[in-house]
Amino acid sequence: MKKVVLCALLVLGFVLCLGVKAKADDLTDILEKKGVITEEEAKEAKGETKNKGFNVKERIDFSGDLRLRWDTQWREEQKPGADESTDYNRNRGRFRLRFGAKAETTDTTEVGIRLVSGEGFQNTTNQSFDEHGRGKQIFIDRAYAMWEPSDWFTFVGGKMKNPLYTFPLVWDPDVSPEGFSEIFTFDVADGKADLFFTAGQWFIEELKLKDNNNDPMLFTYQLGTSIKAGDNAKIQLAGTYYDYRWMDTLSWSEGVLDDDSTFLGYNHDTGQQMIFDEDGKLLNEWGCYELGANLHFKTAIPFSIFGNYIYNSKADIEELVTMGVDPGDSDPSKLEAYEGDDRNTGWQVGFDLGKKKKKGDWYLKYFYQVLEDYAFPAVFVDSDFHGGGTNNKGHYVNGRYFITDNIQARATGFIGTERENEAKDGVKDEDRIQLDVIFEF
Repeated sequence: MKKVVLCALLVLGFVLCLGVKAKADDLTDILEKKGVITEEEAKEAKGETKNKGFNVKERIDFSGDLRLRWDTQWREEQKPGADESTDYNRNRGRFRLRFGAKAETTDTTEVGIRLVSGEGFQNTTNQSFDEHGRGKQIFIDRAYAMWEPSDWFTFVGGKMKNPLYTFPLVWDPDVSPEGFSEIFTFDVADGKADLFFTAGQWFIEELKLKDNNNDPMLFTYQLGTSIKAGDNAKIQLAGTYYDYRWMDTLSWSEGVLDDDSTFLGYNHDTGQQMIFDEDGKLLNEWGCYELGANLHFKTAIPFSIFGNYIYNSKADIEELVTMGVDPGDSDPSKLEAYEGDDRNTGWQVGFDLGKKKKKGDWYLKYFYQVLEDYAFPAVFVDSDFHGGGTNNKGHYVNGRYFITDNIQARATGFIGTERENEAKDGVKDEDRIQLDVIFEF
């Protein structure tokens, strides 16, 4: 109850600030046009004049969106050795609400927050219509400070938008990393090419242990470039290394895997299993290399071709089977069905075309992907593709039409998705259709 009250007060405060600020600025503009006050006095009233060496803007921008969704899944499952398959059909209404604010206090600093609906999971902000119309929760999805002291360097700290150049194979767009990021961007060819480097120090978990000094963390390093190839084409390339450190400090205890909002809790017998040694310490490791490319053509109908590849150099199925024990939530013997295959790669290829800016625009996106069990931590990947998690492959298609500048209709299909390898857990084939209407404000 306290959380709900606090969130409600925050939203109310934002709305009141927005209304007061907007009305004050409108009145100032009218007085300036009528000659009652000067231009300089108008800027001073809006908080845009210089103060002690800083250009103080005191500007707050608000934005948000409401997505209404009808979500339908058709699934067929069959366990190894079973004579018959079982069918699973699910229909549900859902919504997603996001409301954010950004405050630019100076020319070089920005502070922002975003509140979202959902159940607090890392990779989804969807909320189903359920429980007889009971009230829904609001969560802090972003809370960050950004400092940009120069054109080529930006520092971000807090719970932030993912600063990496990403593809949908690896990161669900709802994931907001927590920690610190440094972004370097350089013009290397008089506006014809940019070179960028992004580093991140992101927290995975905070362990309350007296004998532990290293909490699990993710250190990211991405080097990339954006090159203009003539007047109508652009090439974007990026290479990323994901260094997951001190993951062995995560340990198994009774019931820990029951909470699927945690890193360990995102344990799946059907895909990525968390395996522990005799001391209850996590054996799974991730040191992932990713390469991605996007070729964009700015023509009458803009279109792009893209692809990426992920490889986990630290995955070792034989080690998990040899050193692992079964504490009750994960059985390493099940991995023997993979016969030594480390299940540590993934790839994706696709295209998109069209525009997505204003009334009358339309947009289409398609890709095919393959993602093995241990290519990347399952807790961060797309929550919708094949029901979430890893060990999957299949087709994705998304179409959008802008009814007005701020209202769009979308249809998304996950077509023919299935387990990439059925040796361990049998058949799971799924088709899924999502129909959305999105209102932006």
